[in-house]
Formats: sequence, C-alpha cells, structure tokens
Amino acid sequence: MRHFGWFAFAAMASVAMPARADEALRVEDAVALALSRNERAKISDANVVVADAAVLKARTPFYPTVTVTGAYTQAPNDLTAAGKTCAFGGSCSYTDLASVVVNQPLFVASSFPLLAQAKRLLDGQVAQTVDDKRLLAYNAAQAFFACLSADAVVAAANTQLDTAKANLTDTQDRAENKLVSTNDVTRAQIDLANAVHEVENDKGVAQVAYVTLAFTINAPVPTKLATPTTLLEAGRADIPPVEGLVQKAIALRPDLVSKRYLATAAHDFADEPMLRLVPSLGLAGTFALSSAQTIPGHDVYNNEFLVLTLTWPLFDAGVRYSDKRSRDGLATVADLTTSALVRAVDADVRSAVYTLKAAQIALGAAEQARDAARRSALETEVLYKQSLAKAIELVDANDTRFLADVTYATSEYAVALAYLALRQAIGLDPIGTDLR
Repeated sequence: MRHFGWFAFAAMASVAMPARADEALRVEDAVALALSRNERAKISDANVVVADAAVLKARTPFYPTVTVTGAYTQAPNDLTAAGKTCAFGGSCSYTDLASVVVNQPLFVASSFPLLAQAKRLLDGQVAQTVDDKRLLAYNAAQAFFACLSADAVVAAANTQLDTAKANLTDTQDRAENKLVSTNDVTRAQIDLANAVHEVENDKGVAQVAYVTLAFTINAPVPTKLATPTTLLEAGRADIPPVEGLVQKAIALRPDLVSKRYLATAAHDFADEPMLRLVPSLGLAGTFALSSAQTIPGHDVYNNEFLVLTLTWPLFDAGVRYSDKRSRDGLATVADLTTSALVRAVDADVRSAVYTLKAAQIALGAAEQARDAARRSALETEVLYKQSLAKAIELVDANDTRFLADVTYATSEYAVALAYLALRQAIGLDPIGTDLR
C-alpha cells in the first residue's frame, strides 16, 4: 500500500502540533491527532492483528503436532491384596509409561486454498484499515472546516451587531435633534435585537462545531484555528479532466483494493471443498518408554513406531458439494460487489467534479454579491446621514450585507469541502493541493 504512506507522515506530524493553548491548530494537526488518538484508528489496527492471526492458524495444517503423555498404574497381584492399600501391605504391580507422539501432515490438498484465502483476507483488511484511517482523516478535516465556516458566520454576525449598535446611537442622536422620527429609533432597536439574536445563535452553532472537532481528534476543544490558505486556493484551481480522475480513483481507492482482495479470497474458499476428494498423506511417529515392576521382579522396555497414513474420504454424505455450491455463490456475490463499487467510484468522482465546479461558480457570484452589498451599505449610510434615505432602507442594506457576507463565507468553505470530497472520491489523502 505504498500509495498511502502519508499516514506515517501524519503520525510524525504530531511533533509539530501546538505546544501552547494560544497557538492555532492547523488542519494537518487535526488529522494527525485523529489518526493517533481516535479509537476508530486503533480498532482498524486491531482488525489487522486478527486477520494476521487467522493466517497463522491457516498454516497449522502444514506443521507437526507433538504430544507428550505419562501414566502410572498400580494394581494388586492377588485377591488377598485386592482390598488393601498396597502402600501398607499386600502384593502389587506397578507400571510406568511415558510416550511422545509426533504427527506430521505431508500433503493435505484442501489446506492450500484455505491458506491462500487467509492471506487475501489479511491483504483486504490491511487495505480496509488504510481506507478506515483515510475516512477518519477526512472526518477530521471536514470538522475543521465546519469550525472555520461557523467562525466566519459569527464574525459576520458580530459585524452586523456592531453596525446595528452604531446605527442605533446615531439614530437616537438624530431623533433628539428632531432630524428623524422616533419610529426610526424603534426600527434601529429592532435591528439591534435581531443582530443580538443572530450572534448568540451563531455562537451556539460554532460551539457545537468545535465540540464535534474535539470529539473527532480526541483532544480538548481548540481555542484557535489556522486558516489553510493553500488548501483554499487549491479548491479554486482548474479541475483536471474527469476521465483521468476516474481511472486514477479506480486504481487508487483502498476500499476498492480491499474488495478485490476479498473477492479473490472468496474464490480461494470456493476451491477448497472439491480438494477434499484428494487423498491426504501423513506421517506419525511414536516413542514409548515403559517399566513394569512386580515385586520382587523389575522390567524396563521401550517401543518405537513410524506410521505412514493415507486418508481418502470417498463419500461425505454430499457435504463437499453443498459447500462448493454455497461458496461459489458467495464468490459471485463478492465479484458483483466489487463491480458495483467500481461503478460507484466512477459516479463518486464525476459527482464530486460537478459539485466542485458548481461551488467554484457559486463562490464567484457570492464574492461579487458581497462586494456590491458592502458598497450599498456604505452608500445607504451616507444617504441616511444626509436625510436622503429612510431608516428602513439602512436596515435593509445592513441585513443584505450580512447575508452577503455569510453567503460568501459559506461558499468559500463549500468550495474547500467540495475539493476535499473530490480528493476523497479519488482516493487521495485530505492534506494535498494536487489532484493529478
């Protein structure tokens, strides 16, 4: 899985994480924290250990088994001593026996596809672990951008609040000088109350976003985030041809790699039942040492045996044929699942490209609307101070500017999220600025 060595880099990046609470958390830091602390990453690693143990178990039919046994027998020699304990009287016989038995399978045909299956399952789990960690990294990056977006909305709401406060103060002064009516003051008060409501509501949304980020990275709630300027700029760059991106995704996506390994493993498993028809060959060796002591006699002797066994299961009540049919069906399901995922990857990449293109266009329009709304608010404020505009026009202009600021901020981070979604669909890591 050389294409995904960036996870090692992400783990090493932890040394560059903020050392003080007042330092800004970078998106790279968030990803590294998630990969090193989140339980999902550790569970994925544990699943690899389980799959590796299954490979070791599948190798056991190729290795010998060794059994050591020991026995001691005490028996009375005649009826007179039958009801007595020999330790206190009577005539008894003693027999000691120790043996070592070694069984070495020489050829078991059905063991080969089972070992191949276990190896492919391990490869599939390794690829799945890479994909699990990759998705976790994207969850961390997406949570990071959700916080940035929420912060931008709060900043726009605070700007609107400051403007509403200044307008109320100015309107009250003008009302005292009989330049405007008290209705304008009331309108300004309503605008201020709405601005306060908006700020508090947006702060709540931002706090939830930060809690989600802290949960994902398994760390205390960060107090400051660094804006990933390079990543934001990459989202605005031209998108490469979609056909090339689709082919790259089909070759690169670790979840697809995993499914291919699992399909191969299913076919290996389906090959096993019919190989049970092939005779199995084994070798068994026994060494036994025994001593027989009959008072007053004493004998010691040993035996060695070497046995070559041939086992040929001619008929097993049809079990192998039912297993073969069932496993062939499972292998077909695995092939169809892989084929469906290939088409899903194709659709994911194309959808992500269209989403990113639309987000880029929407961001351009939002930027124009924001600039126009800001000019309109400034012009309306000047006209209001010259008594050439009404209070309601000033309120509307400020509300429009706030909505335009929010739309631009959310559009900017929507482009970033769409860019991340495209990288995810291709099979790339979230920390990067090149789609090729």
